Amino acid sequence: MTNRAARRGVWIHLAAFPLLAVLAFPFDSNHVGIGSTQHIIYFENTDYELHVYKIQGEQPGKTLMIIGGIHNEPGGYLAADLYVDVALQKGNLIVVPRANFPSVVSNNRWINGDMNRQFTPDSKKAPNGTYEDKVVEVLKKLMSESDVLLNLHEGSGFYRPEWISNQKNPTRWGQSVIADDDEFTSPKDGRGIPLKSRAIRIMDLVNARIAEPEHRFHFNNTRTAYKDSPHPEMRGSATFFALTQLGVESYGVETSKEIEPLDIKVKYQSLVVNAFMDDLGIVLQNPKIALDPPHMEYLLVSVNGKTVYGIPNGATLSVHRGDEIQIEHIAANYERGLIADVVGVGGLNDLHKSLIVDHSLRVLVKKDQFPCGEIHIEPTDTATPEVRAPSAAPKRDRVIAFLLEVDGAARSIPDGEKLALTDNQVLLIKGVEFRGGSPADVQLNFVGFVPPGKGTNDGEDRGSPITKSVLRLRFSVGGKGVEYVITARYKNREVGRMTVVYGR
Repeated sequence: MTNRAARRGVWIHLAAFPLLAVLAFPFDSNHVGIGSTQHIIYFENTDYELHVYKIQGEQPGKTLMIIGGIHNEPGGYLAADLYVDVALQKGNLIVVPRANFPSVVSNNRWINGDMNRQFTPDSKKAPNGTYEDKVVEVLKKLMSESDVLLNLHEGSGFYRPEWISNQKNPTRWGQSVIADDDEFTSPKDGRGIPLKSRAIRIMDLVNARIAEPEHRFHFNNTRTAYKDSPHPEMRGSATFFALTQLGVESYGVETSKEIEPLDIKVKYQSLVVNAFMDDLGIVLQNPKIALDPPHMEYLLVSVNGKTVYGIPNGATLSVHRGDEIQIEHIAANYERGLIADVVGVGGLNDLHKSLIVDHSLRVLVKKDQFPCGEIHIEPTDTATPEVRAPSAAPKRDRVIAFLLEVDGAARSIPDGEKLALTDNQVLLIKGVEFRGGSPADVQLNFVGFVPPGKGTNDGEDRGSPITKSVLRLRFSVGGKGVEYVITARYKNREVGRMTVVYGR
């Protein structure tokens, strides 16, 4: 665990930028005073870096913990993010906007295992050393410091206590406030925890502000501890652990994946969070919901630990072959959820990592799972680094991301990246996000796949279900049957490609 402080002094060289005055001040965020915010970073400079914000009010009161991003569900982590910068008059918040950052950035529900199924008592758990285990232990400690826990999610369909339709029934999760029981007795002090009555009170307040009847919340008691529970898997969830092991009043909040646009889901989550805070007597300034498109302005990249160069979005940095570079900072219109991925070289997030430049590198910047900028780094034989600014006109005829479905779930894979699948998962190619002409005119070819009923591959594979079993081995990369390429062509020219990796 660490608190990020002022970094070492370096010279700044900002190509094509006005002169900036660079000041460094010592900052000690270990000290938390009344009416202040403590920002704690766990596992710093790893792919699973965990940011925790403890916000203390000017007056004492209840402590509410808010978890977002334990899965790759934007409605949850973007709503949690809204509460990081608030000031409190009374009460306290513990906010973890992105509990599972690799899941958020890669847009996968889980990496090594479902993090929200790993909150088992220590006596029942055999630690396997994954990053999920490490994060879960931190979250358990933070839960013990809170009075109420909210775990923010997006769920399928619309939960209804009775069967109405395929999208509205007791097996769905969307638009529900979830508890593991109607009431529970705390194992710590024997007090009664009235889960249902508080949830109903909260939903009455929230639903009065939702105009669309289909979007109103319903209470979902999963009866997790009971033998006949329809959801025994929830015994490994964060809320069940906090309730049954720590005596912390706990709820899941699920907005529906079927609700668009994203702003509406974030609004609904914030309505629920605000209602809980009001019910607990926590007084704050309500956050603003403004989901501007993410955009990277420039990266600060140091060369050989001496000079830092400002590289505008789309520009190229030329360095001497063998130089050591480090991405020091991302300047964008958001402060949190940002990563810099040196594609094909480093890890999931290569910010603050040292890399040797011995071949051309592409640095892709994301805000959560959404690409928002990139630069290129080229090795040369010249001694002095040089920044080549991007052309005035944006580069055209280029795929930004491949739009897919995996087992019915939407996925967006940036150009040049890889998607890991099991052999039995079903992939559908839906289209592309394309800079240039019409995306419908881009030909999408899963190399090694021939759609049923076609004797030959015409190079267009949109809409056909694809599993590994129907692929032709000789067309895999190296003929090994592990990696297959999806190409995008426009006007007889390749404008993008991605790789599917089987055997995860």
